[in-house]
Amino acid sequence: SSGINAEYGGGPIVTRAAMYTGALVSGLTLAAMTAPSEKYLQMSGPLMMGFAAVFAASIATAFLPPTGNLGGGVYMIAVYGGVVLFSALMLYQTQSIVRQCERTPHYMTYDPISASIGIYMSTINLFVRILNILASSKRK
Repeated sequence: SSGINAEYGGGPIVTRAAMYTGALVSGLTLAAMTAPSEKYLQMSGPLMMGFAAVFAASIATAFLPPTGNLGGGVYMIAVYGGVVLFSALMLYQTQSIVRQCERTPHYMTYDPISASIGIYMSTINLFVRILNILASSKRK
């Protein structure tokens, strides 16, 4: 935590990023759990394409400086596209866990804790990207 505080300029930005992430994750989870159908489970194809784009943009940021036009655009895709991607992934993962819990027979065991690791990783990725957005807006 002290490394994050030192790198991003202190506690207020980290605290704000944590609050924004908590609100976003809570809202997305509520939306996925109360959705009347399993419409978020049909997003696997677009999610994979979005993941490929964000992954490629993240790799490209290592080679292109964010101060240039091309590097800045690629950085924006990696950060803002990552927020959109991991938000949609959170909807998909939450609805997938709910469906698996509802369809698993009572005599079989289902471990929702192990299934929730993906949601945890999406939450961490959202936090890091929101933190990057807040830190870059403070530098301007």
